[in-house]
Amino acid sequence: MLTRAFEATGLSNKAARNLEIAPVSVSIEAKGVQGDGLVEPVPNFIQRRSDNTIKGANNTWIVLGRDRPGELGSGYGAETGAGTIDLVVGRMSSNIQTLIPNDATFKSETVSIDNSLAYDASRIYISQKTDVDKNFNLADGMIGTSEARAAIAIKSDAIRLIAREGIKIITKADRTNSQGGDLISIPGIDLIAGNGSGEEQQPVVKGDNLNKFLSDIVDRIDELNSIVDTVITTQAEFNATLGSHEHPDFFAIAFGINKGMAPFSADALVGSTKAGVNLMLAKKDGIMNKLKIKVNSDAGNTSFGTETYTSKNVTVS
Repeated sequence: MLTRAFEATGLSNKAARNLEIAPVSVSIEAKGVQGDGLVEPVPNFIQRRSDNTIKGANNTWIVLGRDRPGELGSGYGAETGAGTIDLVVGRMSSNIQTLIPNDATFKSETVSIDNSLAYDASRIYISQKTDVDKNFNLADGMIGTSEARAAIAIKSDAIRLIAREGIKIITKADRTNSQGGDLISIPGIDLIAGNGSGEEQQPVVKGDNLNKFLSDIVDRIDELNSIVDTVITTQAEFNATLGSHEHPDFFAIAFGINKGMAPFSADALVGSTKAGVNLMLAKKDGIMNKLKIKVNSDAGNTSFGTETYTSKNVTVS
């Protein structure tokens, strides 16, 4: 859902009234035309006295302070080593309210808000010590949660990481973490669509290893194809011999019939001929299968293939 180009709903009654009754020549200068100032509702953010807060006129903020994912006392704000830079635009952007009516006094009261990692529009949260997964309600994944660790979180409706010369995602770049603890194992990289549970995750395939495995399978299939072809050829030869087979016969010799040979069986000849035709068809299918295997293998497992299984530009370790 898109908001209107000029939204004044959250303005105070006084500001909205002044904007309404002002001459066009005055009000137009408050609507951001050609870089003029733009009047819009900005929430009343509850600031800590110790923070250095830079506030822009259009709901833009830079807060230099300590860890604070929510209300004043949240996070590790009462501890050392928790320095934090919080860059925020669009606090409570989906429902900005600066005033709320009081039914008892019939007057409007100021609405003050804390950080809202869920409803603030865009944020880059850089902290020396924070619980980043818990604060942003992130799934554990295979890596698990990060607690009391340095972290950088980027959140918005759409995020793009754009590089002119390449992007690397690397874990365990150092031997210790920000707290000085040794890194023993290699931390993983989780790609979690939909913030789902770890049960839905599966390991990423290594392309070169997969290609080798598939090539081995193709070789074994090709070998089986050759074995079957040999069996077919041998069986066809045997069937042809059996169908026209003649052998000496005592009665034929005694009576001088058919040069002393028993006549071949008509049923055996018919069966042999039929089997021979089917075997030749199977042999043809085997040859075609062998060719298809070769074509598919070359298409996927060679650098010149048109349907390679592996990416030429993205790699994993």
